[in-house]
Amino acid sequence: MPAISRLVAVLSLAALASACATATPPTEEELALIDSATSPLLPATPEVRALAEQQDLLTQASFWAAEYDKNPNEYESALKYARVLRAIGSGPRSAEVAAQALSMRPGDGELSMIFAQAMLDQGKAQDAAVALARAEVSGQGDWRMMSIIGVTMDSMDQHAAAQGYYMRALELSPDNPKILSNLGLSYALEGKPGLAEQTLRRAIALPGADSRVTQNLMMVLGLQGKFEEIATVAGPEMPTALVEANREYFRAMLNPTRSWDTLRGTQN
Repeated sequence: MPAISRLVAVLSLAALASACATATPPTEEELALIDSATSPLLPATPEVRALAEQQDLLTQASFWAAEYDKNPNEYESALKYARVLRAIGSGPRSAEVAAQALSMRPGDGELSMIFAQAMLDQGKAQDAAVALARAEVSGQGDWRMMSIIGVTMDSMDQHAAAQGYYMRALELSPDNPKILSNLGLSYALEGKPGLAEQTLRRAIALPGADSRVTQNLMMVLGLQGKFEEIATVAGPEMPTALVEANREYFRAMLNPTRSWDTLRGTQN
């Protein structure tokens, strides 16, 4: 696996573990209400579904699995089940559920985005691109669609095309830290660490910037050998052990005989 991709995978797993650890578990009263109001045959009421959506990911996954089993052809159940499956790390099953739903709703934007993201998680960028091509026309006004297409283009080493999609996404959602974070990574993959850092610093200063933006900036700083800045960017909420591990990882990568261009070569 390419050096940058390995680090992204490690940081993504850390973020997922943190999110699962900090998620508020359902109360006994909420679980009792969901259980008592859920029929083994009939779909749950809109009120119960809304309550289930407020619970932690594992509770949501269990709830939507039951709803999906009742009627795999129901759009909302398939959509919510595929989405939460990906969120808990079950990418292959998420793709399977989304693909089945797409067979009945070809080109649906929401399902196509979930399917594409699940494919990208598995390193299947070409499959993601095919699904997104079918949904792109209907998703022209959705910044999420433009951004996911950008990520797919980056995964196929088409960085200039990817950046064009990110720019279109920013036109639809200006100063969106998620889009800027993806754009920054695209610059990094293209071999422009300075521009990547500038873009990610802009993203991290915006309201709504999450831990992924922080992690991406840490990565770009590390690739430039700016080790002392990593801890500053990480902040007190990032475990010290993780910060130190990342710092040592980059030190091992960046020795005097390895330039940025050499690092780029490890991605092919």
